[in-house]
Amino acid sequence: MKEQVIALKKGANILLSLMQLNIGGAETHVVELAKELKRRGFNVTVTSNGGVYVKELEEEGIKHYNVPLQNKNPLNMIKAFRLLRKIIKEEKIDIVHSHARIPSFILGRLQRRMKFPFVTTAHWVFNTGYGLKYITDWGEKTVAVSEDIKTYLMDNYHVPEGDINVTINGIDTNKFSPDTDYADIMDEFGIDRNETVITYVSRLDESRSLVAKQLIDIIPELDRKIDSLRVIIVGAGDDFENVKAMAEDVNKSAGRNIIILTGARTDINKLIAPCSLFIGVSRAALEAMAADKPVIIAGNEGYIGLFDESKLDVGIDTNFCCRGCEQSDPELIKRDVLSFFEMDTDARKALGEYGRELIKKEYSVSRMAADSIKVYDWALQKNKEILISGYYGFKNSGDDALLKAIIQDLKVCRESPNIVVLSANPRETMENYRVKSINRLAPITILRHMNRAEMLISGGGTLIQDRTSTKSLWYYLMIISAALKKNLKVMLYSNGIGPLEKKKNIKATKKILDKVDLITLRDEKSEKALRDIGVDNKNVIITADPALDLDVADKKRGLEILSREEVPSGVKILGVSVRRWQNLGSDFENEIAAVCDYAHEKYGYYTVFLPMQASRDMAILQNIGRKMKYKSSVIKKRYCVEDMISVMSCFDLCIGMRLHTLIYAVVNAIPVIGLVYDPKISSFMDYTHQKHYIEVDKLSSDNLIKMLDECVANYDELKKDLLENYSELKKKAMLNGSLAVELYEKGSVAI
Repeated sequence: MKEQVIALKKGANILLSLMQLNIGGAETHVVELAKELKRRGFNVTVTSNGGVYVKELEEEGIKHYNVPLQNKNPLNMIKAFRLLRKIIKEEKIDIVHSHARIPSFILGRLQRRMKFPFVTTAHWVFNTGYGLKYITDWGEKTVAVSEDIKTYLMDNYHVPEGDINVTINGIDTNKFSPDTDYADIMDEFGIDRNETVITYVSRLDESRSLVAKQLIDIIPELDRKIDSLRVIIVGAGDDFENVKAMAEDVNKSAGRNIIILTGARTDINKLIAPCSLFIGVSRAALEAMAADKPVIIAGNEGYIGLFDESKLDVGIDTNFCCRGCEQSDPELIKRDVLSFFEMDTDARKALGEYGRELIKKEYSVSRMAADSIKVYDWALQKNKEILISGYYGFKNSGDDALLKAIIQDLKVCRESPNIVVLSANPRETMENYRVKSINRLAPITILRHMNRAEMLISGGGTLIQDRTSTKSLWYYLMIISAALKKNLKVMLYSNGIGPLEKKKNIKATKKILDKVDLITLRDEKSEKALRDIGVDNKNVIITADPALDLDVADKKRGLEILSREEVPSGVKILGVSVRRWQNLGSDFENEIAAVCDYAHEKYGYYTVFLPMQASRDMAILQNIGRKMKYKSSVIKKRYCVEDMISVMSCFDLCIGMRLHTLIYAVVNAIPVIGLVYDPKISSFMDYTHQKHYIEVDKLSSDNLIKMLDECVANYDELKKDLLENYSELKKKAMLNGSLAVELYEKGSVAI
């Protein structure tokens, strides 16, 4: 049955927890989120070690509890654990949402006991050394405030991509507005309306105060070139005294208070309002944009500079924190400050207006709250797992392509699917595919996951066959059988079937496959093989290989790889991919080498050998290369699926023995010659309308050369035919994902 979609109801009790409530981007994010959730009818409670924003929360009717969450002191953490447990019970909390490492770690321990839905937000990247990685908990679902933090979570903590939602730092555009009344600020600090004001806002901890110090360093020179300059520096922290000393030295030398240090403040909107130019990063920069102020984005992490439309992509990618950008430098700041004040009034005004429109369109508090509520709903739903079984984790590009395609199609058809892959190398699978993964040979672990799963996908490839191994066939059948006994929905996902030759294997296969809920097959020959062994299952559909749904290649990337692999540039390329096999004749390597030499002599093709599974393909490909008269290249490094497809896009013609070599070629509309060692190869060539293929035990250089000549003679026609057929095959391949999700959600599929 389709699982019930659970949504957070109005009036639900939400706990937001963070370290403290002093000046900072994460702190302001939580304050604005709390206020917006309350406006939407939720009951919000906040826990922290306190700070300047507590008063603002309490004025909005939001309850705050002081909890010592500000550091890793063991006594504080024990006290915080007890207080949080009490608060969650007494306030009858429905969702817990943590916004910092220490609260997340403590709440993660509590969640294991109390079983509340638990969400975290990653506002920053953390040091993972000295065992700190292991005192981090990212909850059941995670919010990342930028794409680069999302990538960081996946790379460093292996958080599955489907468990992360990217949000924004939502800004209250009514509070941060060009209409803000700031008369009291002018009076408080003795600022004249004719003075030119630059405002800088940041937490003044040593880890955040670099740009404040760099700005102070250049103020004497700025003061000589900008009339009536005043600089407001807002913030407090463990480096405040050093910043203060530097500011006092500058003021003393100038004989007047050019620099105003305000300390920690909550009226940031009023302190931004008088400025002509703002300097800072992250949320503070966005708040200034909302107030119609031109902004120089600079911080400890790096430097973006004077913000305009050309800087938008890097701003979004780094959450306006400059991670990965060039380092901030006093000369860069001085250059951009002076460039700004050399602009005419209209140009300055245009920068401010662009920033405000961007915030109104893309960075509203309403959207930020909606993103969080969406993740709360995810956590409440407790999506049951989708297990995927197949030949994964063996460094085989073809099977890598299948897994990538299956995961991609599931994500297209269902938001945040809870995918768990059975793999020979779980760590590598988690890193490469951003999903959970377990050891395919760990029966206790597999059964434990089956207990919390809804569905098993026996995914892609020719798993149901006994020509290569009865042992592998029985492995896949046993996984399917165990899933059926656990009442999971079971789908064979675009499988090839056969050959099956042993009576015992045929009998077991028929018995088990008749019980599965859905079988999609990649071609008509697989359906015939299924029926030939007596399978009566009515829920059988012919689709296409999942890998045919993979994204189009990046040819520029492919050329970069070929250059790295020392392939000459500007040449026509014949790609060759073959494998060891029992039916290969003794002259197989010599025959292929002769064809490659002929292609060079007759048509000028340079041969590039492409191993799909290096451990099994590399030796034979290198042997063929050594037997050629002309120079060739072998792709030596192992590349991801996208890179392999990109390399294939640079080929002009391909001779392929492995199925997914041929699929990569078809995806790129590269004319192919198939070497048939298994019925799946001839079947693929038939349903892609490709006529040039030959059984490996009948191969000779003469008949292969004849096919090569025909391909060259009819090249344009073959390419056109491939392009036309591919669009239809892609639609069939995409059907696999939609059928799988329909089975997962509804419990059955209407055929």
